Amino acid sequence: MVLAILMNGEAWPARAEPTVVLLHGLGRSPRNLQVLEWRLESRGYRVCSVGYDTRSAGIDAVVETVYPAVMNCPRGSGPLHFVTHSLGGLVLRALLAAHSPPKLGRAVLIAPPNQGSQIADRLRELGWLEVLLGPLAGQLGTRSGDLPAGLPPPPIPFGVIAGDRWINPAGPLWLPRPHDGTVSVASTRLEGMRDHLVLPYSHTFIIHARSVADQVDTFLRSGRFDRARK
Repeated sequence: MVLAILMNGEAWPARAEPTVVLLHGLGRSPRNLQVLEWRLESRGYRVCSVGYDTRSAGIDAVVETVYPAVMNCPRGSGPLHFVTHSLGGLVLRALLAAHSPPKLGRAVLIAPPNQGSQIADRLRELGWLEVLLGPLAGQLGTRSGDLPAGLPPPPIPFGVIAGDRWINPAGPLWLPRPHDGTVSVASTRLEGMRDHLVLPYSHTFIIHARSVADQVDTFLRSGRFDRARK
């Protein structure tokens, strides 16, 4: 019997190896997603971790770097999924608003500032944000003119995983509870998401957890998270 991966209501043969593109967060690189990459590979995915300059002047420049890298990823014959961390979720939203790679599958956004970051608001008020993190970081606030408010949701089935533990001391000062020290749980929500799950991890370390990889795998296969394994 040939096992199948359910994808948007279709059955993909198990031999049609799915591909996962990983997109990292602000001030990070593909190295920060290495553990998640290994975990997904062990679950049968072909993984392509794409890097980009988070100190870029704007999201358009990032997209024009990321898109050709995605298209050059070695792919299986199955669907093309995306898994993102933090700013990577906004990069994905911008990417899929501008381009439509073939055989799109599903996406999981981990700790994304979908509604903007209150910490970005405060650092911008203090004049530190762009100095510390570059021009793109200055666009990550909660104002109507900021980047998160101007991007459409991904046009593919997507789920969101948020964290509710913190180690960043600025979190309790500037974020509404619950939060992961960098992004509030409320800010991770986005219209059109198929599912939303909160797990007990901080913003930085959520991507290393085995249970997060399990939930990513579950969503990519079924379009829902598994609360029995939470």
